[in-house]
Amino acid sequence: MGEEERQPEILVVGAGNIGRVYGYHLFKAGAKIHFYIREHNKQNLTKYPLRIHRLTSAFRFLNKSTTEKFSDYTITTDTDVASGNTPNLPEQLDYVVFAVPCNRLGEGDWLKTLISYLNNKYQKNVYYTSPIPDETSMQRIIDMGVDKSQIISGQTNICSYFAPLENQKFEPRGEECAKKDKEEDNLNKVIVYCTTIPEVYGKLTEEAKEATNAFINLLNKGGINAVNIDKDTQYGIICVMAAPFLAVCSMYNWDLFNLGRDINTVTLLTTALCETSQTVMKKTDNKCSFLVKAIPFVPSLLFSSILIFVHFISLYICSFDIEAFCHAHFKVKLGEQTDYFASVVRSDAEKYNVDITHFNKIMDNYHSFEKKSE
Repeated sequence: MGEEERQPEILVVGAGNIGRVYGYHLFKAGAKIHFYIREHNKQNLTKYPLRIHRLTSAFRFLNKSTTEKFSDYTITTDTDVASGNTPNLPEQLDYVVFAVPCNRLGEGDWLKTLISYLNNKYQKNVYYTSPIPDETSMQRIIDMGVDKSQIISGQTNICSYFAPLENQKFEPRGEECAKKDKEEDNLNKVIVYCTTIPEVYGKLTEEAKEATNAFINLLNKGGINAVNIDKDTQYGIICVMAAPFLAVCSMYNWDLFNLGRDINTVTLLTTALCETSQTVMKKTDNKCSFLVKAIPFVPSLLFSSILIFVHFISLYICSFDIEAFCHAHFKVKLGEQTDYFASVVRSDAEKYNVDITHFNKIMDNYHSFEKKSE
């Protein structure tokens, strides 16, 4: 087999919902998939196949749900890497895809140990990307020994979750499919996901152009629509702006209808979003997306109307329960990420001398709410 025909080798760091969805579709594109996980997660992924359930359309009346099983992958754990015993890693590795929350990337030495090991094994002939928001724009990866020319900027727009969702207003999968899931002796929960707008990727340097295009081609070939914007997506930098929104929605248990009707809270929220957008604009020297610059011009009444509109879209049109999904994802599964984003906003606001009075008021209210809920 010629070099141009060699099977791509991809290491997916993390086997949560996004990691599994990416692993499955990159496998469908012809890549060999290797998962890097913590030791305590190894047994389930080794013993049972992963179950991937795709909602083929965001619109309920167009959706044709399908469930696929996925078990053609290898597993390497943090214990393996720490001991230097990694028989499942290939002789040549092409991509490393980080699919873990940004607040986990800086915890402990597991990431530094992994990158050091990969550098020694592959002599820096590997490209790194993350579809998950990283507020450092992969700078923390660079600081651990990865050259900037090896970085591909990413942004996922896939809605994915472990099914079933608690308190969802409708079952997003067929009844027969859900019944079959329950009958199977499989400890791995079903991943339900829906692709909305395309995945976004971009090179940070000209050296990464060819590798970026090749990775995007793999995603498209595997069934995930992806586009190349030819620059940093700034996904992580922009995502921290969502901290006040996530906090307020959590206080309303992601009931967007009742939140939208509370004009006083929405007014406080839009003011706080103005403060976070100003922080991002100063941090990027105004070299940020139009969306960031437009936020200060969105009136509270319009924002309130949008929230109520999304509630009814979720209730009657969308192929998955948006409010139940967001509650499970941002309040339950990634609840600590709200505080993490808030700490980044506060640090940047102090650095760039931005007044975030209303932002701080929301976060204080959020913490009071969390204490009462304990």
